[in-house]
Amino acid sequence: MVKHIVDPEKCRGCGKCVENCSLELWVLVDREGGKDKIAQVTEEAALICHTCGMCSEGCPEKAIVIINEE
Repeated sequence: MVKHIVDPEKCRGCGKCVENCSLELWVLVDREGGKDKIAQVTEEAALICHTCGMCSEGCPEKAIVIINEE
């Protein structure tokens, strides 16, 4: 199982993770208050992510950490 952690202090909601994930496991959602966006991984990501790292490597703010819990 794979865990994706997004640091809300670092994420700017740029969408690079959404663009880079070939499995389309990332979405941008409204932050609390609705003024900005933040990256969020879909529920099925824990089961089907290949841990290629394209989401975290493509993040200019290094806001994503992937943990493989096998």
